[in-house]
Amino acid sequence: FLLLPCLFLIFLSTLQRFLGFDIELTLVNAFKSAVVGLIVLLILSIPTNIVIEANLKSKGYIYCNWYTGASVRDPDVWLKNDELCLQDGSVITSDIYDWFEMHNEQGTEPTLNELESFIKKTRMELGR
Repeated sequence: FLLLPCLFLIFLSTLQRFLGFDIELTLVNAFKSAVVGLIVLLILSIPTNIVIEANLKSKGYIYCNWYTGASVRDPDVWLKNDELCLQDGSVITSDIYDWFEMHNEQGTEPTLNELESFIKKTRMELGR
């Protein structure tokens, strides 16, 4: 959303190029709008994350660091039931994501016993 002016100006410069107009000023403005858009994006990301975290906490969700990946791009995992955040599941996070998604699609609430047996079974199958 914040980079739409930049994309529009790049499109406009392409049009100007085909029509034989000078595109230098348009490209300079596209670069400036991209820089401003990125700065605003970086500034707004911090308060946005704070608001989202506060909203999740107010709805009873708990952050689970065992299922959150080490990469910056990995999603944070928030669970409604903190008992389901088990350290044993940290080595099979993608399988656990799929397991939680399956329960979510079925509309059923997973239990701790189901999760523990799933983790044991999956770790034995994968040899972890």
